[in-house]
Amino acid sequence: MALVVGGLPPAADTYRVNVLTFNVCAAGNSAGTCVRDLTPRRRATWAGQVSGLIRSRDVDVASFTEMCYAQVGLLRRALPGYRVIWYGYAKGGGPGREDRCRTLWGDLTEDTTPPDGKTFGMALALKNGAEGPPPLRRLLHVDHPPAAPGATIHPRGLLCATGRVGPRRSVCCVTHISDTETPRQVTGLVARYAAGAPVILTGDFNREPGHDQLTGVYGMGLGDGGYVEAGAGSCGVPSRDGEPTTRGGRKIDYIFATEADYRPGGAEAVRTDPELSDHLALAGTLIGTEPRPRRDGGPWRGSCPACGRRSRDRRR
Repeated sequence: MALVVGGLPPAADTYRVNVLTFNVCAAGNSAGTCVRDLTPRRRATWAGQVSGLIRSRDVDVASFTEMCYAQVGLLRRALPGYRVIWYGYAKGGGPGREDRCRTLWGDLTEDTTPPDGKTFGMALALKNGAEGPPPLRRLLHVDHPPAAPGATIHPRGLLCATGRVGPRRSVCCVTHISDTETPRQVTGLVARYAAGAPVILTGDFNREPGHDQLTGVYGMGLGDGGYVEAGAGSCGVPSRDGEPTTRGGRKIDYIFATEADYRPGGAEAVRTDPELSDHLALAGTLIGTEPRPRRDGGPWRGSCPACGRRSRDRRR
């Protein structure tokens, strides 16, 4: 999908925000769909590929899930000027298994373990740095039963930091949830931390766009939440869809933003070469506007009369 602004040129009081989110599957997974790709030759290309994507697209906010701490140092060296913020909430490999983060990435860097020993987690890379309150690092709790009784429940988390995005401060967040953590838990935590500030919320939600739990996230007349999604369709035809973001053909990675502050500018899934993950990177553009009353329905409304006429019973 092309990165366009609903077919309309940006207004004088708008600005573009480029965002990228990528589940990098850096410790492999139980299905083995990543480990076979994490050869020494391929891993040696990781930082160059990712930093190249970020620089070529002039990315303001990048986020990473299923990341190893060893990659933080690699990314910092490849992206001088960006502030990389880390949140580790597990050991790469899971309870009782070897720490694959250390064994897989230790040939590229000696700095494989952070002070708290949590080698597996998520990260944000902010072009203009961080400012304001300390980052929010939160381990999520199980608030929904697993699909299969007795299924192994892995730790999941949320990371948020405040930074200058375009002319304004925005709260930038990344999360990774499974079927045992609901999107509503995430948006509730984000709302309390943001305290009314604009929000960019990214990550792996493990739900396809039509999932009923995402109805509480989507705004734009597509749900009862307060977020636009970067790839939610062109002007007049907002929709819950988008290109697949996994090798298996599902869209489960997202770039959301508060609809009172942003409107969608388009998104596309991007392959790396060689592949290092069973996910594709998702790159998107958000169109920010100057501050306005937060109850006016969001800046995307009014850009095209047809947008405002879409009724909720036509959600897709």
